[in-house]
Amino acid sequence: MKNLDWIKFFDLCNEVLGVGSYSMWRSENWCSWTTFDRITDDAKYWASGLPALGEYNEHGVGDGGNWGQPFQFDSIAHLIIPKKFEFRDMIEGEFMHKITEQKIDELSALLKGQEIQHYLSDWALELRLIDAHS
Repeated sequence: MKNLDWIKFFDLCNEVLGVGSYSMWRSENWCSWTTFDRITDDAKYWASGLPALGEYNEHGVGDGGNWGQPFQFDSIAHLIIPKKFEFRDMIEGEFMHKITEQKIDELSALLKGQEIQHYLSDWALELRLIDAHS
């Protein structure tokens, strides 16, 4: 995936899914992602809201913001946007519960129009770059 495709991808995510946040309670969208280096290290994923407008540039996601640290676009191996995410926790002494449905079908249609390769299932939209990495 080219850098311009990443920018289009994140622009469309913000347009369709709303504004992300590092806090699941405050976030209108949610995703998980990993990098090629992380796969070979411990195979773990990060999870957060998608980068908001202004948090990414022509080379990658910047430092700070929703993802907390910089990620070059070509380092991202796999990104998953679930069809829904659920928050359950105590906030300021009160139990809070929220289920957010993400419009991944609508996002998928727009990504197809931009010829951005992705995978859509009943439970998630994915960018799988592992196959394309050499």
